[in-house]
Amino acid sequence: MKMNLKKLTTGEFAKICNVTKHTLYHYNDIGILKPDSCDENGYRMYTYDQLNLFYFISVMKEMNMSLNEINLFLNNRTPQKVKSLFENRIEELDKEINRIKELQNMLKSRIEKIDYAFSINNKEIKVEYEEEEKLFLSKSLKNDTDKNLFYMVKNNFNQFINNYSFKDSLSTLISIEKTNDNFTFIPENFLFNCEIEIPKSRLFIKKSGKYLISYHQGSFNNIESTYDKMISYISDNNLKIGNYSYVKTLLDALTTPSENMQLLKVSIELSD
Repeated sequence: MKMNLKKLTTGEFAKICNVTKHTLYHYNDIGILKPDSCDENGYRMYTYDQLNLFYFISVMKEMNMSLNEINLFLNNRTPQKVKSLFENRIEELDKEINRIKELQNMLKSRIEKIDYAFSINNKEIKVEYEEEEKLFLSKSLKNDTDKNLFYMVKNNFNQFINNYSFKDSLSTLISIEKTNDNFTFIPENFLFNCEIEIPKSRLFIKKSGKYLISYHQGSFNNIESTYDKMISYISDNNLKIGNYSYVKTLLDALTTPSENMQLLKVSIELSD
């Protein structure tokens, strides 16, 4: 059965494609999309098949191809070339989708931390049980103690961010050194929550068990005052201190303009 579909005028074709007639005139001039024919009055006419071609021209424009690049591609297109073009675009879209998901996870994590910060009593010191966590371990901070902040961040964060899906949940691992009745807290590494499998060389397991939890209002510059209170609590309650402490940022410079209003969660590992 033969089907005779009525051809479309420039105005009809432009209306269906949601563009102006001048766009179609321009596409005709540069050779990207020419009318199928002209009627007896000289009016340009398009076929329904050309709607599909116009759609893929729009797709290629969204792929950041210039009109000259699109023209060159269409004039030399083959099924294999179209397949390769779309496969490459799918790969790019997959990367963009992953980037957007990472951004979404980061924003959700920020919201969770803000909600948590306003739900707790930040003056309280208490013992809590915490589950085991598998965390991504940065390079040691010990070699960066004499360097400026730029190099600390560059060496411990930037080189990983493009390869691993980090949530917006950074902690500082603090080792605890005991000398008689004195304790020294030494920053060791950054720790990150990671969405994918962590390589063994970067895996740090935060043990499950009891932790002494407190909150420090302010920055790392004066965190010693909170550690002093926690050590006094440990002594007064005959608790045994473990090997590590963890400091997680809840409210930072992004969420408050005042350093004094920043909030850190401080956990000290307790041993039996």
